[in-house]
Amino acid sequence: MKQFINIFLTISTFYLAANGSDLNVKNLVKSIGKDAHEIGKLAEQTKISEPYQPYIISVFSGKELEKLGVSNLKEALQLVPGVDIATDNMDNQRLVFRGSNPFAFGQSKLFVDDVEVNDLFFDSYGAWLSMPIEMIKRIEVTRGPGGISNGVNAYAGSIRVITYAEHLPMEGNQKRFVVKAGSYDYKMGGAVFRHEADELSVYADIYYQQDEKSLPVGKDALSTRRYGAVNVPLSRDGEAPLWMRSYMMGLRVQYGAFRLDARTLYYERGSAFGINGMLPQPSDHAKFPFSYAQVSYEKSFKDWIISVKGGVKLSSFKSASMLAPQGLIFPVTLTSNGFIEQPLAFPDGFYGIHEVNQRQIYQSTYATSDGFESHRFDFGYFVSKDETLKELTITTDRSDGIGLLDYSEILPFTDPDAERTTWRVFLQDRYRYSKSLTFQAGLNIEKNNNISTQFNPRVSAVYQFDSSNVYKLIYSRSIRTPSWQEVYTLNNSARVGNHNLDPEVVNAWEGAYIHRFGIDEFVQLNLFYLKNSDQIDNLNSDHQYRNSGSSDIWGVTVEYKTHILKIGRLYFNFTQLNGKKSNHQPLDNVAKRLAKMTYHMALSENWETGLIARYVSSKKRATYDYRKDKVPAYSALDLTIGYEGGKGYKIRLSAKNIFDADIHYPSEPYNYDTDFPAEGRTVMLTVAKAF
Repeated sequence: MKQFINIFLTISTFYLAANGSDLNVKNLVKSIGKDAHEIGKLAEQTKISEPYQPYIISVFSGKELEKLGVSNLKEALQLVPGVDIATDNMDNQRLVFRGSNPFAFGQSKLFVDDVEVNDLFFDSYGAWLSMPIEMIKRIEVTRGPGGISNGVNAYAGSIRVITYAEHLPMEGNQKRFVVKAGSYDYKMGGAVFRHEADELSVYADIYYQQDEKSLPVGKDALSTRRYGAVNVPLSRDGEAPLWMRSYMMGLRVQYGAFRLDARTLYYERGSAFGINGMLPQPSDHAKFPFSYAQVSYEKSFKDWIISVKGGVKLSSFKSASMLAPQGLIFPVTLTSNGFIEQPLAFPDGFYGIHEVNQRQIYQSTYATSDGFESHRFDFGYFVSKDETLKELTITTDRSDGIGLLDYSEILPFTDPDAERTTWRVFLQDRYRYSKSLTFQAGLNIEKNNNISTQFNPRVSAVYQFDSSNVYKLIYSRSIRTPSWQEVYTLNNSARVGNHNLDPEVVNAWEGAYIHRFGIDEFVQLNLFYLKNSDQIDNLNSDHQYRNSGSSDIWGVTVEYKTHILKIGRLYFNFTQLNGKKSNHQPLDNVAKRLAKMTYHMALSENWETGLIARYVSSKKRATYDYRKDKVPAYSALDLTIGYEGGKGYKIRLSAKNIFDADIHYPSEPYNYDTDFPAEGRTVMLTVAKAF
């Protein structure tokens, strides 16, 4: 049977492409096979025994991803079952888990070394997706809302990035350097450093990268009469500025039970497709800097582990862009008495400088105990305060259309006095009924200024029939709290904030069966049903964020991983999903079929090759979208050749999307008529050395 599956999946994935060092766990697996209760403890410490976790989880090793030719976090996450990519006019990209609300931010959470890094304004992590894979030790992705982590609600999924700051006892001090060069004049350089002495350990990583990317795009939103028939002749097509400048620095200092984690990310890119859907100038740009510092103390007391954390996050959004072209005629004029219905022309175009700086201060305490027979208890709390430190709105004079004027006080683009306090309480019990059967039940309670108190339960059961067969059943409820942008945006005709939003809610039922063939070899079947309600969007004539509807989504995912002839590793997953909205219409802008395959093979002692194939089916547009054709399906194939020489040198050459498939992400109705383009064929050269 196994040989049949090998042959079938290999042939299938190579057909798809035509159209478009192992984890060291042998000793661990022997031990965890004896006791289902210990499985949970060891898996959480080592993060490598995902089949036994009470979640639907995928784990990817950074070094294995490097061998496949994966360049950054985004490319790695595109391999996750049931996950697609969506973007917007600012090219603020996000993951779409199982077709859930592709136009929403914040539906999934990103953690870097256990710190949530979704920004404070959009609730997005798009700036982190370019993080080079060489900085990442491991990626853990939980699909669905079941993976409640330290009280954080992850509506559609959670992503945990673990850097080389994590250090196991058998790992020595590390020094590593990497440089890259590739298409669009891409350049990157980075390093990882670790040193330990007695109780003190210091870890640091740093990288800088840039490119000059631009992509051709069709007629912008002016062509759709979204801004009036009089402005249609001003519509343009051309090259969208998607260039990027980014650097990151991370630091971990640990002494005994005390630890300091700090990280800063600077991310600047071209203004992409224009904030309001009008093609910007090549030099127009947006910046998304993000920094955090966290101090933690963790101590064991008999059967208890107490973890106390506190920190501060600084998050900003800064934009300087030509928001409308020369000659735009706006239907209203600003006077000393307010807006009047009198057309106003902007002979030099409409330019805007927008900036918001925000701060979050937070503190949490969590306790874990195994001191009760057959039970493991986890409970704790989290409190935070978010506030705006600075707001800046400078635009072309809205009364005569000439020159720039500071509107920060009279027409700010976001509420400068807004603040939000959030608290969560989290409790969970993992109960070992027998050596084969483990139950888990938990409750997450959340409240903040904008929403009523929310109670989010989750229950699960994991049954290990024998050493090869595992069954899971999971029910969970979670919410997505409205983002700062959705609540506090002001004086923007394209985005209108709403203080009366309710959180999005999902109830999820999931089941899974896992059959293990051996170490790191398995087949998994996952069935899911998601009931979403109070979903938020601004796809209405007023462009105001509203709770606009609900959806039911159901489907199945199959995963398969195996070794081939001791020199190759094959991983394949396929997701089929379907659903309907509250009006019984099919889901909009959602791929119903996604398939991903990776294959790594050692060609000799020093040479190796990696292959990645992806397929994303077509996407039906909304009934009110004037574009009746579907967003086209695509298949993409990446190929990598690598050489690992002596003294820690590694060289890899990757060709991505080698058949130059035409890939587009859906744009909202009455936006760009050609959707948002992705890269075609590209190449990447990587040189690394470990000391």
